[in-house]
Amino acid sequence: MKRIYILLSFISLTFLGFSQTILQEDFSDGTMPPTGWSIDGLAANWSNSSSNSAGGVAPEAKFTYDNSIAVTRFISPELNLTAFESVTLRFNHFYDNYSGTDPKIGVATRSGGKGEWTSVWEVGPSGNIGPELHMIEIDNDDVGAADFQFCFYLDGNLYNMDYWYIDNIVLYNPLPLDAELTVITTPTYLNGPTEVTGTVSNWGNDFIVSLDIDWQVGDGDVNSTSFTGLAIGTGDSYDFTCDQLLDFPIGTYDLHVWIRNANGAPDGDQNNDSLTKEVNVVSHLVQRIPCFEEFTSSTCAPCAGYNEQFIPWVGNHAEEITLVKYQMSWPGAGDPYYTDEGGVRRGYYGVSWVPWQVAGGNQIETSIGAVNAFFDEAINNPSFVKIVGSHSISGTSIDITTTVLPFANLTNSRVHIIVFENVTTENTGNNGETEFHHVMMKMIPDANGTSVDFTDRVPYTITDQVDLSGTFIEEYDDLGVAIIVQDFAGKTIFQSVYSLEDALFATEEGLEDVLMDGTSYPDFNTDVLEYNMELPEGTTVVPLMEGIPLDDNATVVVVPAEELPGATTIDVFAEDLATYQRYTFNFTVQVGIEDQNANNIKLFPNPNSGQFYISGIEDATVSIYTVSGKRTAEYKNSNGKIDASELSNGIYFIKINSDQNTVSKRFTINK
Repeated sequence: MKRIYILLSFISLTFLGFSQTILQEDFSDGTMPPTGWSIDGLAANWSNSSSNSAGGVAPEAKFTYDNSIAVTRFISPELNLTAFESVTLRFNHFYDNYSGTDPKIGVATRSGGKGEWTSVWEVGPSGNIGPELHMIEIDNDDVGAADFQFCFYLDGNLYNMDYWYIDNIVLYNPLPLDAELTVITTPTYLNGPTEVTGTVSNWGNDFIVSLDIDWQVGDGDVNSTSFTGLAIGTGDSYDFTCDQLLDFPIGTYDLHVWIRNANGAPDGDQNNDSLTKEVNVVSHLVQRIPCFEEFTSSTCAPCAGYNEQFIPWVGNHAEEITLVKYQMSWPGAGDPYYTDEGGVRRGYYGVSWVPWQVAGGNQIETSIGAVNAFFDEAINNPSFVKIVGSHSISGTSIDITTTVLPFANLTNSRVHIIVFENVTTENTGNNGETEFHHVMMKMIPDANGTSVDFTDRVPYTITDQVDLSGTFIEEYDDLGVAIIVQDFAGKTIFQSVYSLEDALFATEEGLEDVLMDGTSYPDFNTDVLEYNMELPEGTTVVPLMEGIPLDDNATVVVVPAEELPGATTIDVFAEDLATYQRYTFNFTVQVGIEDQNANNIKLFPNPNSGQFYISGIEDATVSIYTVSGKRTAEYKNSNGKIDASELSNGIYFIKINSDQNTVSKRFTINK
C-alpha cells in the first residue's frame, strides 16, 4: 500500500513551522482529481491509473491524448506559504511522446485564486521523457502568498502525444540535512540467508557523507552497519547493503529498517527515516514456469514484425513457458476478437501501445533479446507456488479444476484461469498476419480473477463450469487453459501452468521411507504418522530428514526443527496437490547423570583410530551413535577395551550404561 501524508487542510492550509513537507500526493485514494485538487480543461482525459509508468508505485495520475489543440491543467489545492521565500517541488513522471515537439508540458504557479499562471518549468518533448524524478526550486512572487497554487499543464496539439504519467508529488521546504529511507529492496520471499538492502535518498541541501543504518526483525536483536566515504547530493540516491544477513526459520516476519544517523547525527526530518516490510521465509521451492502475456492486434503492423520472431521462439519453448495473448481494439478499428476482459487486463498493466510484452507481470521490450533475458533469469529463479489443473470440454461448456499449493503466506493474491484458442484465423486484419496464437477467449470467473489469501502449505482448489457460447472461439477442439497466480498489488506472477485436458491426478500421499542423515529411519512405517527419538547427550545439530514418496509425482516438504529438542515435519502432497498428510518426528536430547563415579569414567585416546579404552567402568553396555542420533554399534558386558575400527572417520557419541549410572561422551575417529 502506498503511503499518504496529509499534513495540511486542503481548503485553507496553514504551514506548521516544524514540518518540512507542505503537500504530498501519491493518488492512492483512487479518485481523480484527488481531494482538494481540480482540473481545468479536458477533465475526462485525466484518470487515476493502476499503472506505475512514472517510476513510483501504482496507482498514479495519467493524462490520455486528445484530438484537439488545447490547454489542460491539473491544479493543486491552495497552500499557505507565508512563512517561505522558496520551496521545492519534486515528482516522478513519464511522458510518452507520439510525434513532434508539441504540446509543451510544464509546471506553473499562481496566487490569488484566479490569477495568471507563471511557468516555472516547461519543455517541448521531441521524444519520450523518463521515467524520471524531477525537482524544481520555486522562488517567484507567488511563494509567500497565503493562497499559493501550482499546476501540471499540457499546451498545444494533444494528438501528438500518447500519455503523461505523474506520481509522488511533494512540495516541501528543504532542510539542511534530510536523509529519507525510500524503499527496502530485500525480497519479500526468502529462502536461506539474505542480504538486507534498500535505498536512501537525499532531500536536504547538504551532501550526505556517512550513514548509520539499523535493522531488526520483530522484537529481535538490532543489527547496525556504518557507511562512510559517501557523496550523496541533493536529489540523489544511494543503494545500501547491510553487513549482516537475515537468516530466520520458515515463517512471516516484520523487517524494520531505519536511518539512525546521517553525517554522524540524527537528520532534520526523522519522520521519513524508517520503513517496515513484511518478509516471508518460504518452506519449499519448485521449478518456475515463465509466464508471457502479449497485448497485440491484427491491425498493428509492428505486431506482425514482432510475432514473426516471437511465435517461432514460443514453439521452441512450448513445454517450458505459459503464453496468453490479448487482442486489442486499436490501432484503427482494432482486432475483431477484442473483449472487455482484455481491456481490463490492459488497464491493470497500464498498456499504452501494441505490441506490449508482459513477462512475469512486468513489461519488457518487444525483442527476442529481452524475451531470452527474462526466460533465462526466470527459469533459474525457483518459485514457491505449485499448480495443477485439469479441464474437460463438452459442447460449448468447459469444466475446470485447479489446485494451488503455496509454500508461503501470500496475501492479496489472484488466481487467473484463462481459456485461449491455440490458433485463430478469422480475426485477420490489415497487418499481414493470417493466423494468431494463444488468443484469449474467456477469463474465469472474469478479468479480475479469484482473490485469495494463501496460507503456507494449505492447498486451495477452484472448481468451475463455464458456458463458452458467445465467445469468439472458432474450434472447440483447439482450446487451452492457462492458470496464473499473481500478486495483485505488485503484479509479480508467482507461478503459471497450462491445465491438462481430461487429466486424472494420483491421490497417493504416503512415504515409502524416511532417511535421517542418509540412513533409513529405524522402524519407519508408512501408516504411522508420529515418531519419537532420543538423541545422545550433547547433540546440537538437528538431524537431516528426507522423505521418499510412494508416488514419484508427489511433493515432499520437509520443515526441520528450529532447535533441539524440537519436531521436524514432513508433508506429503499427492500429485493432485489437494490430498496430503503430515509425518512428525519429535527429537529430544538425553541428559546424562553427572556424579562422582561418572566423572571418574575416562575415554582414551581421543581422537582414536576406532580402537580405544574406557576406564572406570565394569560390566557396562556401551552404545555408539552418530551426531544425528543413529546407533551404529553396541557392546555388552564391556570391561574397558572397545574395537569400533569398522566405523568411518567422524564425530560420535558413546553412551555407557552400568548399574551405577548412565554417561554420554563425545569422541572422534581419525584413522
